[in-house]
Amino acid sequence: MNIVQFKKKYAVKTALSLAMASMLSVPVLAQEPIAPIPYWNVEGGKLLDPYGKPFIFRGVTIDHTLAPEKTLQALKDAAALGANSAQIEFPIKYTDVFPRPVIAELREIVKTCKEQKLVCVLEPNDVAGFGSVPGSASPTATAAYWQDFYHSLYGAQSHIIIGLGNQHFDADPGSAIVYRSGIPSYVGSLINALPSNLIIMVDGNVWSQDTDKAMQLMARNINEISNLKSRVIFSVDFFDQYASPEKVHDYIATFAEIGAPLVIGGFAPTPYYHPYNVGPFPTVAPQLPVESVMRYAEQYGVGYFGWGWSGNKNSALDVVSNWNPNNLTAWGDLLFNGANGIKATAKRASIYGNTSSSSSSSSVSANQPPVADFQAGNYPTVFCGNPNVGAGKITASAIGSSDPDGDALTYAWSLGGSTAYGYEVSFPSQRWQTYQLTLTVTDSKGAATSVTKTIGAFYIDCPSSSSSSSRSSIKSSSSTSSSSYDDRSSSSVRTSSSSSIRTSSSSSVAQTKAQCSYQIQSQWGNGFAAVIRIKNTSTTAINGWDVNWQYADGSKITNLWNANLSGVNPYNAKNLSWNSVIQPGQTVEFGFQGSKDSAAASIPIVTGNICQ
Repeated sequence: MNIVQFKKKYAVKTALSLAMASMLSVPVLAQEPIAPIPYWNVEGGKLLDPYGKPFIFRGVTIDHTLAPEKTLQALKDAAALGANSAQIEFPIKYTDVFPRPVIAELREIVKTCKEQKLVCVLEPNDVAGFGSVPGSASPTATAAYWQDFYHSLYGAQSHIIIGLGNQHFDADPGSAIVYRSGIPSYVGSLINALPSNLIIMVDGNVWSQDTDKAMQLMARNINEISNLKSRVIFSVDFFDQYASPEKVHDYIATFAEIGAPLVIGGFAPTPYYHPYNVGPFPTVAPQLPVESVMRYAEQYGVGYFGWGWSGNKNSALDVVSNWNPNNLTAWGDLLFNGANGIKATAKRASIYGNTSSSSSSSSVSANQPPVADFQAGNYPTVFCGNPNVGAGKITASAIGSSDPDGDALTYAWSLGGSTAYGYEVSFPSQRWQTYQLTLTVTDSKGAATSVTKTIGAFYIDCPSSSSSSSRSSIKSSSSTSSSSYDDRSSSSVRTSSSSSIRTSSSSSVAQTKAQCSYQIQSQWGNGFAAVIRIKNTSTTAINGWDVNWQYADGSKITNLWNANLSGVNPYNAKNLSWNSVIQPGQTVEFGFQGSKDSAAASIPIVTGNICQ
């Protein structure tokens, strides 16, 4: 069952349950919960969990950059103390200090959040101060960095929220204009870079304290943008600019009037200054009204994260001493045990059930098996003039796989006698041969689903030494495909009349720049999934690309990945930073989902300067 079918089934089942409850005067809440759609939503100014129940964060921030080896235990300890959530600050950029192993670390963080029944906000902590801090990443670049974490997040939409960046925007006087004008684009880029249906948390302007109220204005504007208002929540830090209870109250009350979901992303008895913040700082740190912050948060239904678990340079910010949950500081004792603290006010997300962690039974429904699906292509890696001309490569991606319960997934592949593991894999292939490729998807509870697909052959017809130099090196007759992929799915390949090889007086070969193809991957009632593939058929690299297409039957794009999307029929897609270069003979692709009427999905022509 694909996710669209699952949603329809869930909607019908929910409607029937409500109708029956109404007729029989039986409260719906008394029934066993229906298995949730594992996605969050923003509606009516509230963050709704996958059961459609309002959720309010009551947790603590853990800075993964301080002691990466302690993060997983810190999550377990915070949950044991009563937290229903955690905010994890971690590095996202490529640096010598924080190399790519953080990807594997993040995968374990995502898994541990699920195991500890926490809703976790993942927020980059090394992108702060955009506009003034040398080397700080723009929000657009931050969205591109997230591409590397895609596989770690896929299937975890039921318990993960994504932060645009901790204190991403500085205090430059002109930053408010950049903030207000750029946030919709930044959020759109981030949505395109991530698995579908993840909620985005946006920090305030001016080192997240939003003293110029740019985020409040943006919240009003986003409330009018239907495709964003259901995906965005807002986060403010209450540090040195909120030294009085009155300022705290006024800010929270304004957001309540706007009708947008607010989270206090950072607060403590003394100010926290991001290491990228160059000041100036007060000579005497003010004592901040943390009790008022917690009281007003509870009064207005606002979430909060206390800063920060342990290991801070300023120990007055530590919730526990030396990472020991048995050594709560005075601040930590107030945060967890105060009248409006975590223990008194935290409610577990209903996807985890409402029973305590010590209960012997749970209202969470039985585990459902994952959905297994994938896309694959077979293409040559060596062309004419090379003795190993028959060599090729099958690449496969588990896109389309998901888990109804939001469990973390693992992926195992089998092709002939070869096996591979991971969200994306590749296998060597030979021309003229077809293959049977099997993907087995297993969730964290051990349930598994397999799917097998036939992967078509690729075709290369190289001229002999006696042949005319005008003969094509890649066969494009009606019996073979001119595309480097051939998975026997419906496709439309656009080549101009100049796509055949021309022969000049010097017998030099001049091929077209790129071959742009639109291929349907799957379709159902009122939806479809498709990819656009761009193959460099020239002898020089393509550096930057964008393509266009338009539907004549009213079809619409609802979600796109691996490219930046703009326009509404006609659509335009441009490269991301990591897939902008296409070497000779190589192919890049981006995929998308869309809505359509009940007829078969249409196949539009792909156009663009490179599609010649």
